[in-house]
Amino acid sequence: MLISAYVSVKRAELTADFGEEVSVVVATANIGEYATITPDMVRTTTVFKKYRQPSTVTSVLDVVGKSTYVPIYADEQITLTKLIQQDGQPVLDRLVEQKNRAVTLLVAPHTGVGRLIRPGNRVDVMVVPSYEVKSETIYEVKTVVQNALVLATGRNIYNQVPSRIDREVLGYIKSEFDARRRKDYYGRSENLSTTRPTDAYSHITLQLNPDDTEKILYLVNNYGDRALYFTLRNSADSAPVNVKTTLLDDVLGPDSDYAKSKRKSPPIVRPPPRFYDAIGGDLKGIR
Repeated sequence: MLISAYVSVKRAELTADFGEEVSVVVATANIGEYATITPDMVRTTTVFKKYRQPSTVTSVLDVVGKSTYVPIYADEQITLTKLIQQDGQPVLDRLVEQKNRAVTLLVAPHTGVGRLIRPGNRVDVMVVPSYEVKSETIYEVKTVVQNALVLATGRNIYNQVPSRIDREVLGYIKSEFDARRRKDYYGRSENLSTTRPTDAYSHITLQLNPDDTEKILYLVNNYGDRALYFTLRNSADSAPVNVKTTLLDDVLGPDSDYAKSKRKSPPIVRPPPRFYDAIGGDLKGIR
C-alpha cells in the first residue's frame, strides 16, 4: 500500500503539466487507405489531455461505418480529418449536424442560379408570394432563410470524394481534355472530382433548423415550389443581413401608375358662402 501510494503521488507530480486523462479512439491495427472501419479495427484508450490531437474521436460509434482518407497505423489516434463516409459514398444522415434537418426542394434554372449550385455551397432562400386583401392583390418578396448549407444537388452529396483511379488512366484523361481545351477540368476556383459535377439535377437538399424547415414546407404547400428562389452566397460571407420585405410599391416607387391608381383623392373642401347675413354666414340656426 505504501509503494502504491508513493507511485501515485510521484505520477501525479510528474504529469501535473499534462492535464487530466481523457478518452480517445485509436486503431488496433493498421488501417489502409479508403478502408471501411469496423468495430474490431478500433478501441478506446486514455491519454493525457495535452497529447490528445485536435478533432480526435472519443466514441467508437462515431467512426464505425466511415472510411479513411489516408492510412492509419496501429495505436494512432483517429481524427475526423482522416475520415470520409463509406468509401467515397457519404451517408447523408452523418453529414447533417445535430439538431438540424435535411429537406429536399425542387429547383429550376431560373430559381436555382442556372443549376450552378454545388454541394457545400451556401444559399439564401427567398419566397415570392401573392395574396388577396380586400379584393386587392398584394405581391411581396421575402428572404426567409439565410446561409443554408447545400448538402446535395440531385444525388451528388457534399463531401463526396472520387474513387481511386490508375495514374495512367488519369494521365490519359488529362491529355484528352488538354487536346479538347476543356476548361472545366482544371484552372477553376472550385475543386472538382475526377468527374465533372452534373448540372442535370431537379432538386437540392438543404440543411435547416427545425423552425426554418417548417416555414419552408408551409410556403411550398401554400404557394408551390415555383415561389421559392435560391440565391448563391460567397462561402466566406456567413453573416446574416437584415433584409426587409419588398412590396410592389417599393419596386415601382411613388411615381408609377400603380401607385397613382391607389392614391385617394383629396377631400372635397366646402366652398365658402357667397354672402353673409346677420348671423355671419352660419346657417345652423336657420330652419
